[in-house]
Amino acid sequence: MTYNLKWHENAIDDLRILERKTRKKIITRLKEHLTEDPANLEKPLRGIFKGLYRYRYGSHRIIYAIDYKAATVIILRIGDRKEVYDEPL
Repeated sequence: MTYNLKWHENAIDDLRILERKTRKKIITRLKEHLTEDPANLEKPLRGIFKGLYRYRYGSHRIIYAIDYKAATVIILRIGDRKEVYDEPL
């Protein structure tokens, strides 16, 4: 099954902060990997982020949710691993 990507406005704002080269690589990587098997690709988060997943790209972390009924991956936040978990979703 192929999943669609949907971008939350916070994730779009996070992308705008990144360098153009990094931004393009992250978008390409997400389109290639998260659209195929998003649940088994990365590990589920715990604690206050329970029910969400994270994808690693270098020092960046992409936090996402999966809507199985709509076959959609919702990208919620993108940021440095040291800061992305500190920001509210």
